[in-house]
Amino acid sequence: MARVGIIGSSYTSQSVIADCQRTMNWYQENVESQMGAAQAALYPTPGLIVFGTADKPVRGEIEVNGRFFSVGGGNFYEWSSAGTPTTIGAVGNDLQPVTMATNGTLGNQIVICSAGTLYVFNLAANTLSPIGALQGTPSMVVYCSSYFVALLAGTNKFQVSNLLDGSQWNPLGVQQNEVFPENISSIVSSFGFLFLLGNDGHSQVYYNSGANQYTPFSIISGAYMEEGCGAPNSPVVMDNTVFWLGGRDGKADIAWRANGYTPLRISNFGFETAVASYPAKGSDAIGYTYRDQGHTFWVLRFPSANGGVGATWVYDAATQQWHERGYWSQQGPTGYSAHLSTCYAFAFGQHLVGDWNSGNIYSMSINTLYDNGKTIRRWRRSPHISSERERIFLTRLQIDVEVGLGPQPPLLDGAGNPRDPQLTVRISRDGSKTFGVEYALNCGQAGDYLTRVILRRLGNARDFVFDIVATDPIPWRLIEGYVEGTGFPQPTQRMQKQIAQAQ
Repeated sequence: MARVGIIGSSYTSQSVIADCQRTMNWYQENVESQMGAAQAALYPTPGLIVFGTADKPVRGEIEVNGRFFSVGGGNFYEWSSAGTPTTIGAVGNDLQPVTMATNGTLGNQIVICSAGTLYVFNLAANTLSPIGALQGTPSMVVYCSSYFVALLAGTNKFQVSNLLDGSQWNPLGVQQNEVFPENISSIVSSFGFLFLLGNDGHSQVYYNSGANQYTPFSIISGAYMEEGCGAPNSPVVMDNTVFWLGGRDGKADIAWRANGYTPLRISNFGFETAVASYPAKGSDAIGYTYRDQGHTFWVLRFPSANGGVGATWVYDAATQQWHERGYWSQQGPTGYSAHLSTCYAFAFGQHLVGDWNSGNIYSMSINTLYDNGKTIRRWRRSPHISSERERIFLTRLQIDVEVGLGPQPPLLDGAGNPRDPQLTVRISRDGSKTFGVEYALNCGQAGDYLTRVILRRLGNARDFVFDIVATDPIPWRLIEGYVEGTGFPQPTQRMQKQIAQAQ
């Protein structure tokens, strides 16, 4: 039998005849030993269970010294480990993401930037106060090298707080970027350095030189980058560097990571084609990062995509692959809305994410098999199976999936009888333009570890594409897929056999 190539990332080309792959609610993990039964597998993305509920939407989260805070709607909350919110005070509400920064134990403060106003929360006194007028309208805030730094919206300026004190902002603390000509789109604090990302193709990194009491930041020579940021809420710090969506000509469709002070493209044409098709061209992207199971993920939500129900793309720094995540709302062109999460904090030993569409904060875990009580629909569209567009005949498709994982008590069919968890398969014979009927394949009730998942008599075509869907609440793990038939090239060897032959 020949391997199908079921394991892979999302990559749909401008022409689906060239490549049409989709990976939704699964992520790829490479088998690093290179001696396993497969080179890689698709593992299920985590599910969501409600941690607590407050005002909507959830606009930002932060964990400080073991305490967890969020902004929901127009209120700032502190949460108990049991998921109970306490309202601390009101903040401006424009329904957009907030930014929050802290000086931790050094100053016991959190500074919040919400709807063009800064607020300071004193962690010792538990008081929330608005900060007096800055020398402009703040659009975001970070903490960098003992100072809070606020970006002044629509300008090439930023304002610096007093040392270790987010409640005091001297009018003399305004610094103007004179390295590149455009306004600053976003600011990022990374390992004591301040990244100023311009809105039209340029960026500059600063450091705390201590040159002046009120304006302590100076440019780093050689840290100028010919790439800006077109999506102000997209940047994150992960994998020891800064990631962001680049900006030129009003688009934000290329993803970058800073390799030192050189932008390194990490997106591919499939991702870029998708983002360029969204109404906002990626400029509305909202990003967060988290780490789980050895993978470091950059999660990007695009609110305007898919007719306004949104889309979510995720980059995995461990494999350098992209996959998609979605909430099965049965809306939009594919039935998926954006994943429910929009912001993140790790608190109380849990991955806590805020919902862009409600006041829910969820605990996100791979052990949770539902999204807020609703089915997680996992979908893999295979690459094309063809042989130079000659007619091929397939007698069977075998899917190598971990079987025997049915729950106890077992799932029930429509008549109330126990049934296996099932994968469904649809087949396209016209280059993924259209797909036929669904075939349900049994995958073994609990303990049925010898179940084989096979679809027979697939017929003939010049091109086959398979849609594989899983909805039953088990931890679906796809290992590989194989086809048997005539008219296509000989099977490719597993990587470990190739290595053995080379020795």
